[in-house]
Amino acid sequence: MLVLLLKLLAFLVVNIWSLLTRLIFNTIAHTIVLLIQSLKESGEDSQGIFQQVAEVTKACLDFILKQMVNSISYLISKAFGILKDSVAGSVAVTGSVAGGLGEKLKESLMKQVQELIKQIANMVSNMVTDLWNNYKDAVGYVAENA
Repeated sequence: MLVLLLKLLAFLVVNIWSLLTRLIFNTIAHTIVLLIQSLKESGEDSQGIFQQVAEVTKACLDFILKQMVNSISYLISKAFGILKDSVAGSVAVTGSVAGGLGEKLKESLMKQVQELIKQIANMVSNMVTDLWNNYKDAVGYVAENA
């Protein structure tokens, strides 16, 4: 049950991460392309445009990054809280169950912990891969349209 919950949680975190990084990188790429194109047309008006775009981009990025950090820290704390409750519950059950049954529960718990660690590592790996792919797409867009 805990592994299934963590898989769902990892799926949500990775997809939200992917969407947010794509949004950030695409916004930056489109802004850079617009700025480069505006520089080609008029040099005098570009300073005001640069300042406005820089302020808006900075405000958006600050907000999005704060929300991402808060969401990820909340999800991780909840996952570890669930893990802690599971371990505490299994320890209480282990104390009240006979030795053989307690050993089976301990082995099962160890398998779950190993699966949880694999899922967390997979989630982080997917997040880094999505971040890199979104970065490459944004750089490619700027290179094609600048």
